[in-house]
Amino acid sequence: MEETLKSRKEIQSLFKAGKRVSRFPIVLVYLPNSLSKNRYLYCPERAIKTAVQRNRIKRKLRAVIHEEEKNFLKGFDIAILAKKEMLDLKHGELVKILVSLIHRIQ
Repeated sequence: MEETLKSRKEIQSLFKAGKRVSRFPIVLVYLPNSLSKNRYLYCPERAIKTAVQRNRIKRKLRAVIHEEEKNFLKGFDIAILAKKEMLDLKHGELVKILVSLIHRIQ
């Protein structure tokens, strides 16, 4: 099971010093960590009006990470920034976009 990034200090350093890769409608901000696992932060944009929709985006992202994490290189803190257009993507398209972004990190 993936681990969530929770520390305010670590989140701030991730956004300050991290590198970015993007493919619409997702942006990844990543930074190597000293652990042997990846830690994730799910960030739907605030333009998504209701909490129900923001939570749905987070659930969809978690599902993709859970399915595909075994294929990822370990040792990164990763913030996944999602735009509201992500709600319109089918699961297969979302998997393809997210996996291609994470492989670009490696």
